[in-house]
Amino acid sequence: MITAVGQVPENMPKQQTTTKFTTADFIRAALLAWFIPGGGHFYLGLRKRAVLLFVCVEVTFFIGLYIGTIRIVNPAHSFLWFFAQAFTGLNTIVSHLWAVRLDKVQATVLIRNWSYYMGVLYTGVAGLMNLLAIFDTVIRAGRANSGQVPLPAD
Repeated sequence: MITAVGQVPENMPKQQTTTKFTTADFIRAALLAWFIPGGGHFYLGLRKRAVLLFVCVEVTFFIGLYIGTIRIVNPAHSFLWFFAQAFTGLNTIVSHLWAVRLDKVQATVLIRNWSYYMGVLYTGVAGLMNLLAIFDTVIRAGRANSGQVPLPAD
């Protein structure tokens, strides 16, 4: 398509902008990525990636809760898996508080059958997926800061 000098064709992609981040921005992006899956990417302006991460992590976590019940999110039952689950941030905080409340109300024994282990596995994998997203958030912010890879304009 031929255009006049200085005009940009309509079908051209948007220009990418370089954004400088301070140390506080790195910390804020990492905390948002931990607290809400995809939150760090949303903060960096990567909206589509943020939505994709949010959906993947949340669906995996809640499938795990559905399979294994809310009581699987408890460090007393499996500390290492709870450590992995903790990377989903708000999900783990709310689920753990709910599980502790249920343990106080209902004095039932937690049965460790296949559904317990599958639920722990799913919620732990969701946490580890979000850990990768946290690393990705910090790396992308660092690359944008050094000018290596500009962030897309949204």
